[in-house]
Amino acid sequence: MGEKITNDQNRMLLDILKEAISIEIYGKEYYSIFSELIEDENAKSIFRGLARDEGEHRELVEKEYKKIAGKPVAMGILDEDNRKKAREVFPESLEPMNITETKDVLKLGIRTEERSVELYSKSAQKTESKSSKDLFQKLVHFEEGHKKILEDALYYLEQEGTWYGYSPPTIEG
Repeated sequence: MGEKITNDQNRMLLDILKEAISIEIYGKEYYSIFSELIEDENAKSIFRGLARDEGEHRELVEKEYKKIAGKPVAMGILDEDNRKKAREVFPESLEPMNITETKDVLKLGIRTEERSVELYSKSAQKTESKSSKDLFQKLVHFEEGHKKILEDALYYLEQEGTWYGYSPPTIEG
């Protein structure tokens, strides 16, 4: 039967791809802001790298969307919404965060990556399109990598109160 996909399947797939783009926009914004609020240079570069990854994932997903829909996805409003949602995660002051705030943000990041992994795994099983299936499986792999990076960072903070051997100034409250 080959790649003959019904309209219903197409619509479902385009919805999934849209959701995927939303997740990647959110992730990119989230990691970008996080990288600004962390003092430690190693941690900064880790989160800049994660932000860059999410930007690349978004492009991959948008390419797939365009291939299936025959036209680019219109993400203007979604874009703004997701950026806003990502910003709401962080303390208003946008000053460097203390250890507790940092841990909370890391935990939220881990949950977000878990949701991505789940969406992409389920989507890979649901979709009939070979190229979309391959893309989702690739994204599962990437997001699991991100989750591991965040879990490692959290582990260090919980053990040492530091980022990989760096100790932030603590604000006594």
